[in-house]
Amino acid sequence: MGVNKINLLITTYYLDKGGVEEIILTYTKLLDKSKYSVTVACLVTGTVSDEIACIDGVRLFHIDTKNRIRRFLKFWKIARETEADIVHNHACWYGLIVGYLVGAKRIETIHNMYHWFKHYERILYGLNCLFANKIIAVSEYVRTFSIDYFPFINTKNTVVIHNGIDFEKFQNDQNKTELREQLSIKKDEIVVGFIGRLTEQKGIEYLIEAALVISKQNPNVKFIIVGDGILRDALENQAHKLGLINIFFTGFQRNVPQHLQLFDIFVLPSLFEGLPVSVLEAFASGTAVVATKVSGTPEVVHDGINGFLVEPKNAKQLAEKLQILINDPILRKKFGENGKNLVKSQFSAELMVKKTEDVYSKLLNR
Repeated sequence: MGVNKINLLITTYYLDKGGVEEIILTYTKLLDKSKYSVTVACLVTGTVSDEIACIDGVRLFHIDTKNRIRRFLKFWKIARETEADIVHNHACWYGLIVGYLVGAKRIETIHNMYHWFKHYERILYGLNCLFANKIIAVSEYVRTFSIDYFPFINTKNTVVIHNGIDFEKFQNDQNKTELREQLSIKKDEIVVGFIGRLTEQKGIEYLIEAALVISKQNPNVKFIIVGDGILRDALENQAHKLGLINIFFTGFQRNVPQHLQLFDIFVLPSLFEGLPVSVLEAFASGTAVVATKVSGTPEVVHDGINGFLVEPKNAKQLAEKLQILINDPILRKKFGENGKNLVKSQFSAELMVKKTEDVYSKLLNR
């Protein structure tokens, strides 16, 4: 351990855009720099890494090679040179092993179910987790799933720390009317929005099918899909073939709080989620939510209290619940307020970081 500070190394694969990246960004911003010397090492840079590079007291290393042996050696070198006391690994195969080799305390955060892993990868991941002194799961569902799905994971070695977000960041005072005028959205039009990666996981095809049903009943509803991904062209083609002229694909947008201000309803039709950061952000902005009843999402969206939960891949049910909120502005406001109160009290970035620092302290004081 350093004389004055604890040397923390955060290891990850991607630092472009997404929920995991936002959580890492939150850690780098809020960890106490008088107590921690923070270093981040990643394989793929992007939007979030650019932000991290600008944070005082944080060092960023980009390991720019596709050779796995060279990747491992470079992670190991960074861990040695930074004299890491703690290695906190996020969605990366290298962090725990290099942490073990340099004698650091090791933490693995499991952000999702990783159910797409092949059988041998499940075994390898379970073996990899044996190097962890502590395993953090971002939801109770992820914790339970991981214990059942991966061999060798010790139940007593796991803890749930829910994702947290910067609540104040979403208290946007910008005039909503001005924002809508910029996008030619009329005062009486209802906006249903999504923000996230356009991948199979997010189930946007079912949102488009629901939009077709809703548009026949409510022509004053607009759908705004914010984000990019491998399915963008296919999804735009799907909307075009259905004759939907009220769906707009904006591409990736960094200013999430501003776009959430446009939405009357946020929708997340995912097939699976660890604990969706996008829902926390929607609630922080006071927006009602309709989401699929999958994985860790029900730990945030409480059906009939701050939003509606629907079955995945069910466009008909999704349309029905959206229609209820479209027709009921009072219920939308109630859901939004309840969601905001929940995030402020239970899913703040400060609470997430505090709980994680408690894990760090307990490991170092063993």
